[in-house]
Amino acid sequence: AGLAPWLFVLLVLLFVGFIRVRLLDMPLERDEGEYAYAGQLILQGIPPYELAYNMKLPGTYYAYAAGMAAFGQTIKGVHLTLIAANSLTIIFVFLLGRKLSGAMAGVVACASYGIMSVSTVVLGMEAHANHFVVLFAVPATLLLWRAGKSNRPGTLFFSGLLYGLAFLMKQQGICFGIFGWIFLVWQAVRNKSILSSGFAKRSFVFGAGMILPFGLTYLALAWAGVFSKFWFWTFIYARSYVTSTSLSD
Repeated sequence: AGLAPWLFVLLVLLFVGFIRVRLLDMPLERDEGEYAYAGQLILQGIPPYELAYNMKLPGTYYAYAAGMAAFGQTIKGVHLTLIAANSLTIIFVFLLGRKLSGAMAGVVACASYGIMSVSTVVLGMEAHANHFVVLFAVPATLLLWRAGKSNRPGTLFFSGLLYGLAFLMKQQGICFGIFGWIFLVWQAVRNKSILSSGFAKRSFVFGAGMILPFGLTYLALAWAGVFSKFWFWTFIYARSYVTSTSLSD
């Protein structure tokens, strides 16, 4: 019984992988080209935002750099990186579903995610930042659930750390971190510990983990001398971009 669910997960990985492998040489889409170029520059020792930049935080640049270092600086290497990220996320979805509602729910959840993740509606065949956001957000949620049961500060810290990495992949990833904090508040309200020192400590540990990736990035880019460009493109310009469309629209 313990092995059977993993066999189903393996079938999901093979099925989704078969779809993706057939399109390894598909030309890079616009965002993929941006990320791949920035990743190449990183591998040459050139920091993000010095010669190439866009509105996104640099996490996906580094994910591309790591993937191309492993699989090659080619179109195929980019899409192999996507397969690796997507496969890991499928496994994490299974583990989270199993933890919440049992092995059958985990299998159904990971199969559903695997199929939806290749949908053209969400540009699932391209290595967009979304794939890397959820790669960190799903295990972060799994660790958050475990921390809620065990009350271990280390588990909570690493949950926050992974949420912080999800944010670093793309700004919208912050929504997952906000969810994590709301979960902690909800749990404290249920336990009637919202005003306790224990809740304050848990919030601090979780928040420290979540802030750490961005804080280290802040320092690294400042050390590289590109902080002003980084801040302009990812916050000032990005804010102008997203507010150019009204809320009602």
